[in-house]
Amino acid sequence: MTSRPSGTVLRVLAALGALGCAGGCGKKAARPSGPAPEITGLAAVPATAEAVLGADVAKLAGSPVLDRAVEQLLQRTPTLSERWQHLKDDCKIDLGKQIKRVMLAIGPHPGPDPGTGPVIMVVVGSIAEADLKDCVAKLVGGGGGTVTGKAVFGRTLYLAKDGNRTMYFAYGKPDTIVLGSNEAYVTEALGTGKKAPDNPDLARWLTLVDQNSALWAVGRTDARVRDGLVQLTEGKLSGGPAAYTAMADLSDGANLQLGAVMSKPEDAKSLESYVKGELALLTAAAQWKSLGSVVGKITVSVDNDVVHFRAPLTVEDLNQLLSALDGGTPPAQDSAPPTPGSGSGPS
Repeated sequence: MTSRPSGTVLRVLAALGALGCAGGCGKKAARPSGPAPEITGLAAVPATAEAVLGADVAKLAGSPVLDRAVEQLLQRTPTLSERWQHLKDDCKIDLGKQIKRVMLAIGPHPGPDPGTGPVIMVVVGSIAEADLKDCVAKLVGGGGGTVTGKAVFGRTLYLAKDGNRTMYFAYGKPDTIVLGSNEAYVTEALGTGKKAPDNPDLARWLTLVDQNSALWAVGRTDARVRDGLVQLTEGKLSGGPAAYTAMADLSDGANLQLGAVMSKPEDAKSLESYVKGELALLTAAAQWKSLGSVVGKITVSVDNDVVHFRAPLTVEDLNQLLSALDGGTPPAQDSAPPTPGSGSGPS
């Protein structure tokens, strides 16, 4: 076992130890390619989800980017470090080996504020139910908390309480755990109602990502972002992106991909043109921080109604970026790449 957890495992730790898992197509889209929903955890995500994030723990293990982030997080957050130590000492669970995939899903928000909907975590792995119950009981019991259970859909829905914090968790299948602070949403995930692949919007967006990626996400765009982008582009767009997609490979640096799903191809082309113009200015401005070569790696392209942004960053690129953000002394200024479409060359 390694001495420190991966970033994804820390998310599970937060749910268990801190009880903190809280708080246009008219045609039906084809089913997403890739792993079956039961393998990724999608089979437990309600069709009402607004956004979904998936993580492959094995592919994240050993990532130098995550290792550095987790190390700094544990150093800066003694409470979290202490809880992680308690988890290792009190539980007979090896999170790094017994968890295969983790998924986070955000449900519809009940009021006017986007992003405030209920959140569930779906964990796919090989943690025995009795071991998980005993682990949570030890974690909350040490602080005077309790773990109780009741029958729901033929399963046991557990409630862990620690002060004013609560978390519900249950097994949808022997290898699938559903956790969350909202009882109704956890119960919906356990039920036999429609799930994420049955939602036409989510199903279409899921075809735009590789669910075998280390990290991926799809979701409906916040109305404030959609409207704000229209204003930012001074009317060049008739509407902002309806949805977003994201993928990340962190095995060697950070190979990042982001997609903006527009309402029509014309808006996609307009957004591409606008962003390329802004990138040219940003690349030039980044020279004084010697980040021109890093910013220059960002590319923009269009495929029908989807605008793709790609940033294949190496470990050296990330170190240079972090050094500049931390206020470190930049290396000698690099030369700016040619402005897109400038046609510049030797005279």
